Amino acid sequence: MFKSKTKYTWEGWESSGREDWVFSVKHPCELIGVHAKLIDAQLKESEKLEYCIYSPRVSSTSTPFGFKSEESSWGLCATDNRFIISKNQHAKNLEPELFSISFDDVLYFNIGRVLLLSWLSITYAQEKKKRQVDILFASNGRHHFEKALRSYKKYQNAVNTDEFGLDSFSAASFIHKIQNKLHADSLKTLISSGEKCLCSFSCRYFWEKFFERRSFFRKRKVFYYPRSNATFLLTNKALLLARDSLETGIDSGVNILTIPLGKIKAVSAMSEELNDSLIQRIKISLAQTEEDYFVVISYICEDEGVLVNTMQSLMGKK
Repeated sequence: MFKSKTKYTWEGWESSGREDWVFSVKHPCELIGVHAKLIDAQLKESEKLEYCIYSPRVSSTSTPFGFKSEESSWGLCATDNRFIISKNQHAKNLEPELFSISFDDVLYFNIGRVLLLSWLSITYAQEKKKRQVDILFASNGRHHFEKALRSYKKYQNAVNTDEFGLDSFSAASFIHKIQNKLHADSLKTLISSGEKCLCSFSCRYFWEKFFERRSFFRKRKVFYYPRSNATFLLTNKALLLARDSLETGIDSGVNILTIPLGKIKAVSAMSEELNDSLIQRIKISLAQTEEDYFVVISYICEDEGVLVNTMQSLMGKK
């Protein structure tokens, strides 16, 4: 067995980034390749280490939900106040990258999977600008990334629902009642200890797609709006949206969007008739960005008022 002569477990080992699986370690010094020194150098003595992951590169560079990344190996460390992420493309003349993302700067994140491919995308604000890092990894390591996200969520403040006269329910029993079992199984992996559920409903999510059509030497975009199954879940810490990919059968994937309640500045609802369907849109304005940044979610459902009214109540806007 390889044995390093320094505190870095694998120093001297030439990593190709093509190791067989995602794994967790107790300390960044045990990470493979450049990730060990990069993340260890960033750690402060005052920080508490929550979870640390090494993820080898995968051949895919895109996902059915639009998240993209170069073929890279990754190191991810969750402390008690931030994510430290290292990225190595294993290419000549390309230096490894390092991201330090304070928990206070996280606007929202997405995590999902389809077959053997999984991903984590963190959208955050730095210097009042919106930024994003997308990590693609093998699905056999998804539970490690879910645990890192639960570590992050346990440091997020929970809304005291008693102040607003709202009922809350234990996550285990509440999520069990969600009819879409793929969504239920995916949602429950992101619930942190003590997190309570407020409401949930199923709907049809509207995607906005387009293709280019040529006519008389001109190109124009033609938009179309396919749909997929989705489930909203509102907890005392976050708004979660599970939605299917447009593929069906064995190729079907699922993605979970999670927006911490503390990052939501305002919520508004509107409706619009589109292709003979009355669709609902939720506009969620986010804090901490210089521009008026927001997320718009479009869907069809008869019970949308429950979600919007509850969220507006939590922010004192009802």
